[in-house]
Amino acid sequence: MSSYTKAQKAAQRVHKERSQLQNRKSLGLLEKKKDYKLRARDYNVKKAKIKQLRQKALERNPDEFYYRMISSKFEDGVTKRREEDEPLTPAQKKLMDSQDIRYVTYKRNIETKKIEKMKSSLHLLDASTSSPMNKHTFFVESTNEAKDFDVAKRLDTHPSLLHRAFNRPKLIDLRKEQYTANNEEYQTQILERAKQERYDELVQRMKREKQLGVVGAKMQTKINMKDKGRKVLLQGETESSPAVYKWRYKRKR
Repeated sequence: MSSYTKAQKAAQRVHKERSQLQNRKSLGLLEKKKDYKLRARDYNVKKAKIKQLRQKALERNPDEFYYRMISSKFEDGVTKRREEDEPLTPAQKKLMDSQDIRYVTYKRNIETKKIEKMKSSLHLLDASTSSPMNKHTFFVESTNEAKDFDVAKRLDTHPSLLHRAFNRPKLIDLRKEQYTANNEEYQTQILERAKQERYDELVQRMKREKQLGVVGAKMQTKINMKDKGRKVLLQGETESSPAVYKWRYKRKR
């Protein structure tokens, strides 16, 4: 029986959906009943919502208040809940601040070690005099030898190169003409440029170390402010120094 029914359905005429008229092609596809039902339901839902909001606006009390107004805010047409900070005790806040100052102190110690290492590797010159701070000491056997001591001969270099602390070729290299005038000037420029770059880096690190020291002092002052006790402000905070307070002396039991 089922096979007969299937055979009948196979012979039935195929019904096609009615398409949009030729003169209405610009309006798009022809709307069917299922499309109309969806559009009508959406329209009615929006209409009911607008009616409800209009009724609320008419019945609104201008003195109305509820506690969620404190914990929420209105941004870009949307009501959002304010982010509440986690409740922390004063001891926990002080511990967090102390961890921050430990990190600043750690970074400052790193900069200090790098500065000391760079200072030991560079030939620092005194600002008041042009002579090097480092001294080269020679030891001799007697006083007469000290009187007749020739530094150029001892260093095996030309007397005109004694003022240099680096790039001081020996006489054997000068005789081999390995250091011509142009080559020597070029090498000197390279060394001077490299030395200047190292000095610039040293200055930057010293400034950074000083800034970290100021930041650490200001953070320590804020931590001290959380302690109990009467205090008096002696000096206000500046860009290069923290505020100075004086606490009232309290006798400890």
